Amino acid sequence: MMTREDLLKIEEQFNAYTKPFVDRAKDAYPFVLKQEHTARVCRAMEMLCVSLGLDAPKTARACAAAMVHDMGRFPQFAVFHTYSDALSKNHAALGCREIVRSKILSHLPVTDRQLILRAVALHNRPRLSGKYGRDLNLLARLLRDADKIDIFGVMKDHYLNPDLSHGFITHDLNDDGKIPETAARELLETRQNDLSYVNTLNSMKVFQAGMVYDLNFPAAAAAVLDLEVIPVLLSGIPPSDLITGLEQALLDHLKFLASSNHGKHGMTRK
Repeated sequence: MMTREDLLKIEEQFNAYTKPFVDRAKDAYPFVLKQEHTARVCRAMEMLCVSLGLDAPKTARACAAAMVHDMGRFPQFAVFHTYSDALSKNHAALGCREIVRSKILSHLPVTDRQLILRAVALHNRPRLSGKYGRDLNLLARLLRDADKIDIFGVMKDHYLNPDLSHGFITHDLNDDGKIPETAARELLETRQNDLSYVNTLNSMKVFQAGMVYDLNFPAAAAAVLDLEVIPVLLSGIPPSDLITGLEQALLDHLKFLASSNHGKHGMTRK
C-alpha cells in the first residue's frame, strides 16, 4: 500500500523532471504554469479525498496521480509550442510515456503503478465510457474532477486578466465576436461537450463551461460554484436568450450536484 513517504518521493522526482524544461526555456511561463497547475490539482485532490473519507493509502495514490497527470504537457510544449492536443499529440499518452521512461513510479507496488497510469491515460477524454474496475473508476473520476477544478480557476483568471502573450492558454483561437449557437444548443440538449465545435474563442468558452457536466463529486461542484466561474466564461459572449438559458442550466446542475449526498456514480461523500 502507498504511503505519504512514497508521495513525497514522487513530488521530489516530479520537480527534478520539470526543472530542466523551465531552465532551458526562453519563456519559462508556459512550463511554470503547468508546475503551478499540478500543485493546485494536488491540493484539490486532497480536498476531494477528505470529502469522501478515503483512507491514507487511497489518498496517497490519488495525490500521486494528480502529481504526474500532466507530465506530458512539458515535452508537448517544448516540441510543439502549444497545449492543443489536436495540433500536437495527446498529452495524456505523452504523459504515460514520460511516467514510464522517467521511472517516477518505480518504487510503488505494481497495482498502484497500473492504476495511476490508466487514470492518467483517461484524464483528458471528453467523457468516460465503458466499464472500469471499482478502484480505477474512483481514481479516474477523482483525477478528472481535481484537474477541472483548477482549469476553471486558470480560465477565470485568464479571462478576467487577459494577456496577449498568453494566447496559448486558449490555443490562440480567434474571437469572432459571434454567439456559438450550434455548440451552445448541442450542450443544452445533450449535456455533453463536443470538441468538434471548438473553432473560435467563444466556442471554447462554451466548451469550458460545459465541463461542469462531467464533474462527479459534490465537493467538486461546490468548489466550482465558489469560483463563480460560469458567469465569467459566458459573459464575454454576446448576450442572448440562448446563452442566458445555458448559464442557468449549468448553474442549476452545479447546485444540484453540490447538494447531493452522492456523486453521479453512487459514491457517497463523508
